Amino acid sequence: MKSPFKLSLIALAILAPAAQAATEEIPLYRGEEIVVTATRTPQPVSALLGDISVITAEEIARAGQSSLVELLQYQPGVEVTTSGGLGSASNVHLRGANSGHTLVLIDGVRVNSATLGSAALEAIPLAQIDRVEILRGPVSALYGADAIGGVIQIFTKEGSGKPRPNLSAGAGSYATRMVSGGIGGESGASRFSLQGGQIESDGFSATTNPANPAYNPDKDGYRNTNFSGTLSHLVATGQEIGLTAFYSRGKTGIDRTTGGVFRDDYVEQRLSTLSVYSRNRLGSNWESQLRFGSAADDSHTVTSSPSLFRTDQTQLSWQHDVTLRNGLVTAGLERLEQKVTSSAVFTQTRRAINSLFLGYQNRFGDHQLQANARHDDNSQFGSRNTGLLAYGYRFAPQWRASASAGTAFKAPTFNDLYYPLDAWGNRGNPSLQPERAINREIALHYESARQRGSLIYFNNRVADLIAWVENPPGSWTYVPFNVSQADLRGIELSWRGEIGGYELGANLTAQRPEDAATGKLLVNRATRHGSIKLNHASDSWSWGGELLFSGERYNDTGNTQKMGGYGIVNLTAGYALTKELTLRGRINNIFDKHYELVRDFNTPGANLFVSLHYQPR
Repeated sequence: MKSPFKLSLIALAILAPAAQAATEEIPLYRGEEIVVTATRTPQPVSALLGDISVITAEEIARAGQSSLVELLQYQPGVEVTTSGGLGSASNVHLRGANSGHTLVLIDGVRVNSATLGSAALEAIPLAQIDRVEILRGPVSALYGADAIGGVIQIFTKEGSGKPRPNLSAGAGSYATRMVSGGIGGESGASRFSLQGGQIESDGFSATTNPANPAYNPDKDGYRNTNFSGTLSHLVATGQEIGLTAFYSRGKTGIDRTTGGVFRDDYVEQRLSTLSVYSRNRLGSNWESQLRFGSAADDSHTVTSSPSLFRTDQTQLSWQHDVTLRNGLVTAGLERLEQKVTSSAVFTQTRRAINSLFLGYQNRFGDHQLQANARHDDNSQFGSRNTGLLAYGYRFAPQWRASASAGTAFKAPTFNDLYYPLDAWGNRGNPSLQPERAINREIALHYESARQRGSLIYFNNRVADLIAWVENPPGSWTYVPFNVSQADLRGIELSWRGEIGGYELGANLTAQRPEDAATGKLLVNRATRHGSIKLNHASDSWSWGGELLFSGERYNDTGNTQKMGGYGIVNLTAGYALTKELTLRGRINNIFDKHYELVRDFNTPGANLFVSLHYQPR
């Protein structure tokens, strides 16, 4: 790897011409981005009461070798943990909530593991993503179980305009190589996209502490092959059918030591989704969407004691949106079936959830209202009802205040419920009940043609948290119980806008995610974190910089194992060689800052990635 000094010189060489280019004001801020995750219906961002942000296609294009998890951590209220380099196990915390409290969707299909509870975000390559929507706050009233911290919805690439190919290739530090390409567009009444890609990296040693039983100083490489496809056809005016597909297969090296001997173990991860839908206008004010989706999360760990955990999910939803004189009514039915296949022998391997949901949105004068209710009936533990109520008032042309309250729950995982008795006496607990949450928040929003800012106070209390506790005390055997409560409260400040052709963005989260009984901070969560971004484009050049910062965190519930705070600086640049060919460069962690996201595990040092992109106009 090049030294930070050499990388700094490279950065100056890349960015210097951009500083001399004539400035040209361009519309970098799009206040009317249309999103669907906040209400389950297409709405402009400026019209929403929910706290949502979007990672755009432009931001993804600038990301270089960065992973989806790395890109997410620049969003308001988002913290991440990663146990090494590309492909290593990663988690996301929204507003201080646990990783399993974030529901992840790919094109509307659930991909959270039914055994771990969280989603394998590390297995979703940026090459297949068109945009990402991040909805913060408990929204089980919209999406059911697991949405205590919020929802992350990932949309794969889709074609538009004249059919045209695309091709990207790049290389960088840690012998990282990426290539992706495909074709997409419209032909008559049909729209399509086919995209494939591959990532390879020699990586670096994931572990740092020789005293850690998992320590192994070798490089932990990564290889991934991925694909996505979409196809839709307008059968008649207002009548559309379509399908989406996503597939990712990765192999990640992991560190293991057995009897003092270093081992070259690895994890194979496959993640896939498939959905078929019919979108129909049933009347002048009535739209319907019927969708069938399936997802598979298959994780195979190859060690001296290999393990396999696979989740298969099928989901059927039928949603109706009716526009009335006094608002929009959304109503629907869902059925979710989950099946677990594992090397561990679970006493139960299937469950089904039947759901009803109802929503209402309306804007009357300067006032705005959103109400949602949902009923979920789970074959394992019975039914749960959740609700959401939000109100907004525009008290000046560019200023709006809002308040909301909502409830949510998280279903116990199959590991929590049915993990079989092992050699040490650890086992699941089939008597567990879902975790429950109630959130209250107030917000102040500013919106203009080129700027948008928010100040939000949130207070999310989570009860019946599931924790694996020593049972009986002193036995060194662990069983999960509903024993904990957490208070997740804080202030979230974000701003994004354009000034003189410069796109600026900043966010800061000041929070206190703590165990309600002890007052201790939850593991791997800081009291302050945020980011600052700057981007500029003129003539053929574009360039930008990013600062990511976080306060200290703790690796244990007693807050005795401290991990220091950190600040990371990245630089990006791009040059249009022709109208169809663009050269991009990115330097992450330019000052080679050493920091930990998980105790005893490495993070990337200063690293460079350069890529070439071909896209006909």
